[in-house]
Parts: sequence; C-alpha cells; structure tokens
Amino acid sequence: MAEIAHIDISNMDKALQSVEFVTMCDIDNPLYGKTGAAYIFGPQKGATEEIVVELDKGLRHISQIIKADLDLDVSQLKGAGAAGGMGGGMVAFFNSQLQMGIETVLDTVNFDSLAKDADMVFSGEGKIDSQSIRGKVVIGVANQTKKLNVPLVAIVGDIGDDIDEAYDKGVTAIFSINRVAVDFKLAKTRAKEDLALTMENLMKFIHRIK
Repeated sequence: MAEIAHIDISNMDKALQSVEFVTMCDIDNPLYGKTGAAYIFGPQKGATEEIVVELDKGLRHISQIIKADLDLDVSQLKGAGAAGGMGGGMVAFFNSQLQMGIETVLDTVNFDSLAKDADMVFSGEGKIDSQSIRGKVVIGVANQTKKLNVPLVAIVGDIGDDIDEAYDKGVTAIFSINRVAVDFKLAKTRAKEDLALTMENLMKFIHRIK
C-alpha cells in the first residue's frame, strides 16, 4: 500500500453506482493509529512490532491517496479499520454505509420483542477484553438488554483485563467456562463439556436463590 501513487476509478462499472452497499462491522476501530487495524489486529495475525509499524504506514498512505484522488477522508471513520481496513475501502470505493454487524442482526430478528419479557439473557464470546467494548456481540446484546432492564450474563472462554466498561454497558456478570488451568490445545477439546457444566452450575445457583 505504501507504494500506491494514484487511484483511478474512471473504469469502474457504472452499474455499481445504482447499488446500495451496507458493510457490517464487528468493531469501530479507525483505519490507522494506535487503535487502528494494524496495531490492534496485526499482532493477532502474527505481525511483529516492526511489521505493525510498516502496515500502519501503508494504511496512513492509502488514506492520504484516497483523500487526494477520491476526495474522501476515511482515516478516522468508525469501522474503517474493520477486517484489516476493508471498512474504509468499502466506503472509499463503493460508497458503502458502515453498520455494526450485531445491531443489524438484532434488528433483523426483532431482538427487543423477543427479550422484553425475559428473566435473563445469556450471550457468549471466545474472549472478552477491552477490544470487545468496541462493538462485538456481547456488548451489542448488552446495549439492548440494558434498555429493556433485563440482566445479561456473558459466558466466555477467556476473560481479559480492563473489562470494567463492559458492566457499564449493560453486562451483569461474566463467567469463564475454563474449569481447569490447561493449555488452549487441550482446553478446546473439552470446551463443549465445560460449557455445559458451567451453564448447569449457573442454573443450579439461580434456582437456589430464587
């Protein structure tokens, strides 16, 4: 990306101009910077510190080219950093609307109607951490249950640090299904059983305090 000099979209199929694109994102990270695509997701995919710096430079550069040639500033657009910067690309090249994926799904299934009379809602995620706060499933569901005044319990594989904000956003409690301290290679082989046993324990507890 750092070697791209210009972007010419004059040969883009004209039919695309009459198509409405909606891009569903599960995070609201900007395109670049310390909370951008490279710094947040690069290390998860195996990028070293040096590679992350180079990737971020490339994202900054392509953002400048988009602004110069297409007259669009996608640099700090919420969700532009989704999928390695695909969010920003969809806006720049397809005039797409960025929409939080979980909000779209909840609207589609009429979640508010389904959950309004519920005693409790359970949601789950592989790991809940500070990144989850930026719009992933558990927080998206919690935003809705909080409005409905229905408790939400998150059942997760791993609990990271700095998750206090999750409670402010509507999560009532968080429980990990990891019942023993083992390496992930072993933990994933027993995940189904551990999930079932964790839920069984929770149900016993809830039944006891009622």
